Amino acid sequence: MRRLYPLYLGVTVVGLVLLGPATSALAQENRDLTTDRLDRLERRVNEMAGRQEQLMRRLSAQLEHQRPTARPADEHLRQPMLPPGAPGVPATGPQHPRAAKLVKGLSDALGLLFLIGIICNILLAIWIFTDIRKRGEGSGIFVAMALFAGIPAAIIYALTRIGDKKT
Repeated sequence: MRRLYPLYLGVTVVGLVLLGPATSALAQENRDLTTDRLDRLERRVNEMAGRQEQLMRRLSAQLEHQRPTARPADEHLRQPMLPPGAPGVPATGPQHPRAAKLVKGLSDALGLLFLIGIICNILLAIWIFTDIRKRGEGSGIFVAMALFAGIPAAIIYALTRIGDKKT
């Protein structure tokens, strides 16, 4: 096997010498094609920018020549927005302070439940980790499952643990 290393090295060197100019020629052709394509794209972008400038000039000239009263569809336009608190504009925010307190209380309760759930998941993961260490067998994947899934993961771990004891 050691005798073949110089042979492999020689074949590699000969292949690189023979294919080197061909690959550089291909690379040059690719660069030329890319340069041509970029030049074409640049010309098209410049043409489009020129057309856009012409259209903008035409539009501004039409708007200058247009009469301000010559708008037949004014009745279909939206009315301007009034500032909040102006007459005729409904006030933003809750109209009933009791409803606002109820919403705030529900929000606080949901936040507390979420925090309790996170704490339970952490405690379950600690229990599973200590049990795995104490028994000297089991998989650490259950710790990760308990962190994310909580009680269902702990139930699955308990079932596999019971199954392990019977065997």
